[in-house]
Amino acid sequence: MTSHRVDVLVFAIAFTVFGLVALALVWSGEWAYAGLAEATGNTRTTFVRPVGGSDPAGEIPMPLDRLRDWHGRWSAYVVGLSEQPPNAGPGGPLFTPDEYAHMADVRAVFRGAELAALLALFVGGYRIARARRHGDALRLVRAGALVAAGIVAVIGLAAAVAFEPLFLLFHDVFFPQGNFLFDPATSNLLRLYPEWYWQGITAGVGVSFIVVALLAALVSHNALDRRSNTYTRAA
Repeated sequence: MTSHRVDVLVFAIAFTVFGLVALALVWSGEWAYAGLAEATGNTRTTFVRPVGGSDPAGEIPMPLDRLRDWHGRWSAYVVGLSEQPPNAGPGGPLFTPDEYAHMADVRAVFRGAELAALLALFVGGYRIARARRHGDALRLVRAGALVAAGIVAVIGLAAAVAFEPLFLLFHDVFFPQGNFLFDPATSNLLRLYPEWYWQGITAGVGVSFIVVALLAALVSHNALDRRSNTYTRAA
């Protein structure tokens, strides 16, 4: 493998890691939850009665505004904007100790991903700076962005045809302790984050990344064309 191909591959991997984590942060917002809920027609659900709480038995209606609020609080905890997980207040906890433990594990994995993204940003920037000294920065970005788009497209196609097995594989790899399995009939965490949410977020992040990567490749390609035309006229 030539040096240029190695540079392209390394840059593509760095671009992919940084881009996916950055877009996951963007898509973790309340706007994304609300938009996906409205797009799929899942604008309300019910939670089971508080675990050990003082409220009477039964189900608690959860319209979209409350679901969005719960998502916002969990999201802030997972991405590191809040040091404490959300609690229910005087009515008692709405999530079990196992669910809180799992979300603590999710937070740890995501914080690790954020560190990986920073490292990827450094690696990608270093590769661009080194290529720039040889006049190859635009070619590197163009080729690397196209490779990165291809990588994510392949993963996206696999997820489209086998989402559930890949979703379980992801959890088996990052949560080998197995504390991510909950009873759909009683888990408020699964009611807050059902399958439609994960499918929508996966699609949103993946499509956004491909669009950004293709735009980066297009901008680099156009810049190369302009530079080539400038050199031709000067000659």
